[in-house]
Amino acid sequence: MTTRKRLALAAAIATVGVPAGAAPASAEEKLLTLYSPRIDSLPYVHDTHNVTLRANDQEAPGKPGYVLGFKEMSLVDSKRPNAKPLPVSKMMVHHLLYFAPGRVDQLPGSCWYGAGFISGRGEEHPRGTVLRNSSRAFRDRYGINNRLADGSAPDWRLTAMVMNHYKRPKSFYIRARVWYTTDETRTSVSPVVIGDCSQLVNGMAYDVPGGGKRGSNHVNSSDWVAPFNGRLLMASSHQHGGGKYQTLESRTCGRRLFKAPVYHGMPDHPYNTIRPILHEPGPIGTGAYATLTGIPISQGEVLRRTAVHDNHNLHIAAMGFWATWFVKDDSIRRCGRLPNDITEINRPRRFDRTPNYDLKVPQLARPRGAFTAFDGNPLEVGDDFFRPGKVTARVGETVTWRFGGLRPHSVSVANGPRGFSSVYWGRTSGTYSYTPRVKGTYRLVCLVHPTTMAQTLEVK
Repeated sequence: MTTRKRLALAAAIATVGVPAGAAPASAEEKLLTLYSPRIDSLPYVHDTHNVTLRANDQEAPGKPGYVLGFKEMSLVDSKRPNAKPLPVSKMMVHHLLYFAPGRVDQLPGSCWYGAGFISGRGEEHPRGTVLRNSSRAFRDRYGINNRLADGSAPDWRLTAMVMNHYKRPKSFYIRARVWYTTDETRTSVSPVVIGDCSQLVNGMAYDVPGGGKRGSNHVNSSDWVAPFNGRLLMASSHQHGGGKYQTLESRTCGRRLFKAPVYHGMPDHPYNTIRPILHEPGPIGTGAYATLTGIPISQGEVLRRTAVHDNHNLHIAAMGFWATWFVKDDSIRRCGRLPNDITEINRPRRFDRTPNYDLKVPQLARPRGAFTAFDGNPLEVGDDFFRPGKVTARVGETVTWRFGGLRPHSVSVANGPRGFSSVYWGRTSGTYSYTPRVKGTYRLVCLVHPTTMAQTLEVK
């Protein structure tokens, strides 16, 4: 996998963590506390940081072994053992993703195959504890093999997309508490991401255009064909952007495996009260499930993923995919009996089932100058500007933007008659085009720099 592909992969939308336990460690497992190098962030940005973590027991495990779970993934402003996590009202995590490139025992079939994905934290884990604790029996039996083919421990890669709501530049570290063992008795499990892999070039994101009747749905689905015989031990739904629920069904066996709800925050949750609004509020929980026994999945079995979103309002850079744990097992039979020990592991204590899908994300910067008619030449996007600030175009006329500058930027609809967005984590070169089919005022922003970059597109 090329460096460019790894970076695109690392910007994917955040996914879930490995089930973890909080019981006291036995002699054969340790709770490692690991820190990233210092990360510097400008105020009011929504940016992505790609960091190398060295295998030195300070940034990543220094000895080969098995990752048994993540107890914590948090942002802190120092490496003091008792440092409290930074509040989500100031530093909000969009996603943290951990990879061990080159590690062994990666099963095929994942949208992120070959990247060495280990675990992560998304918006749906606002407390930083990733998933609720699984049983100790899970950790005693299973683990992710953290070693290279030569037997050494790999360096890790960390991708962090964070929204800084401080009014000043902020430096921070990412602290991970990892259950780890060098014991060789674990059964090796492999994280597998099940989604529409063609969306990988945009970080697994897609746009919900909106404009439907109140209560209408936008459905995004894809099929996954199992390339091995195995048991499905864990499945965590990652869904945001007006998400309602996501299902995973076996078309081969004619049965539903999971219907994962999306849990939204109560009106007083920081996700709903934080200002300025840099990003549509994400969920505070999504359905996630674990089974010690495992669900039998046979080679060639077709699983269908279906993500259902609100389509009354627009939702740009939405996501819907499943992060799963599989263990290879050639003894299973096709459409074998479902286990009776499936447990939900990410249900928050308080949540809202009827969120305000009609929230209008504001255009935080005000474009200046008079409206200019689009003449067919690409509009300029550079460091801290759209040029011109106000543009008129006709329905059915393709509008193109050209990126330049040293920092990544996006072209994204904050609010308007329909939603669209270029690559949400930004780009520094190339072009992006969109053909509007609906009249109205499209208020555009750069998702990375929403407080300083904006453009208004009037479609007639």
